Amino acid sequence: MKIPVLQSVTVEILVDNFFDVFEPSRPGIVERVVPGRLKKPLLAAHGLAYLVTLNHQGKLSRILMDAANSPLPLFNNLEALEHDINEIDAVALSHGHPDHYGGLFEFLAKRTGGPIPLYLHRDVFLPKVLITPRGRIGPWVLELDELVAAGVELYENQGPQLVLDQALLTGTVEATTGYEKPLPGFRRKVAGQEEQDLFPDEQALVAVVEGRGLVVIGGCCHPGIVNMVKYAQKLTGVQKVSLILGGFHLTPHGDETTQQTIAGLKELDPELIIAGHCTGFRALTKLAAAFPDNFMVSCVGTKVMVVGG
Repeated sequence: MKIPVLQSVTVEILVDNFFDVFEPSRPGIVERVVPGRLKKPLLAAHGLAYLVTLNHQGKLSRILMDAANSPLPLFNNLEALEHDINEIDAVALSHGHPDHYGGLFEFLAKRTGGPIPLYLHRDVFLPKVLITPRGRIGPWVLELDELVAAGVELYENQGPQLVLDQALLTGTVEATTGYEKPLPGFRRKVAGQEEQDLFPDEQALVAVVEGRGLVVIGGCCHPGIVNMVKYAQKLTGVQKVSLILGGFHLTPHGDETTQQTIAGLKELDPELIIAGHCTGFRALTKLAAAFPDNFMVSCVGTKVMVVGG
């Protein structure tokens, strides 16, 4: 599937699980915030929200990918980083868990200027359940009727979907690795019947940058980050990978899956890997050891810049 080649992609991490003033920057590539220079402190939370800026021949388009676990960290950090929500051109949801859409309705309520395009997989609206050793959580339901009432311009997909005609949502990810499988504790309800959730609703946001290759942005990557990047390569026909960013959901799967994922990432040979959110501390340490030169932890306030050339 052909998508436009962009001059640059910038991702600003609005909400993530981590904030660490000692994480290093790489000038012009990865820039961390200097806390004392912000108008207010940033908040970390178990949620995810990215502000993605696409540069296509000088025209800038801004996408909010995911909307955190609640309005509190989302709006606090937007204000601290001095972003105007009315400058955001579209919203995309990675999948149907509330730590990714918790701030969405307040975001929509506070915007002015008419309906905003909202891109999501149609299975996002199915009830979600999590079975844990400490009990059952959920069901969580993102209500379609409430979104329509909030005045969005809704784009539902199952397969690949262009976002603002500049980037690509993958749609349901094709599974090609044998080791990346969602945990059995994740469930969903279809026509009133509960089943294991294989996350057909989870998708990555993909862009192509001139001379640099793919930028692949995931949410929790329940279908597997290697699966998601390989599918992005298949969809676009672009093999070179510049940036992989997201939560990788690895620690709960154990060391073997983590090591297999590391091997898969090494085969993909990306220029830069940035992971946070649901990756888990143990997996983050293994990624840092395996990729000493091109791995960084995703922290709130970080700006990642992929510039063509």
